[in-house]
Amino acid sequence: MVTKKTKSKEWFTIVAPKLFDEKEIGRTMVSDPKNLPGRKIILSMMELTDDFSKYYMKVVFKIVRVEGNRAFVDFNGSECMRDYISRMVLRRVRRIDAVQDLKTKDGITIRVKSLSIISRRVKSSIQKKIRAHTKEMLKEEVENSTLDEFIEKIISDEIKGRVLRETRQAYPVRTFEIRKTEIL
Repeated sequence: MVTKKTKSKEWFTIVAPKLFDEKEIGRTMVSDPKNLPGRKIILSMMELTDDFSKYYMKVVFKIVRVEGNRAFVDFNGSECMRDYISRMVLRRVRRIDAVQDLKTKDGITIRVKSLSIISRRVKSSIQKKIRAHTKEMLKEEVENSTLDEFIEKIISDEIKGRVLRETRQAYPVRTFEIRKTEIL
């Protein structure tokens, strides 16, 4: 008769970074704590900040270290839900995407994917101007702030408001959203 040895599993509390007040964001069960670092956790921004206006945004965390029965995570990215973007992109509107790899003040490389929606069909030269203008503003915002400051600006819609204000001077942009960010 062959007996199988099984390891008992333990519960670990997952703790958010300082930016989110180090609050408990979940629990996980694992047999070996060495298997925890590298795991990713996806959470709704609404659950994290108790701000119901951010229902459409998901945040990705990555477990970086384990101390005792607590697992600590770092910010690994954010993303808008697909149905939220689908509701913005309707018939007779133009979608202008911009993707750029930028470096924050604290030396972290981050890929920022933004989305601008304009009301009607326009010349490609106007689309290029809007894309270039938003890219320049995002580059300025990212390079002049640390990762935590940049995340706070995304959460508070500070960047969104600034881009909308300044691009509307060139052409009436309906909406702007940072659709996805990821740490490289």
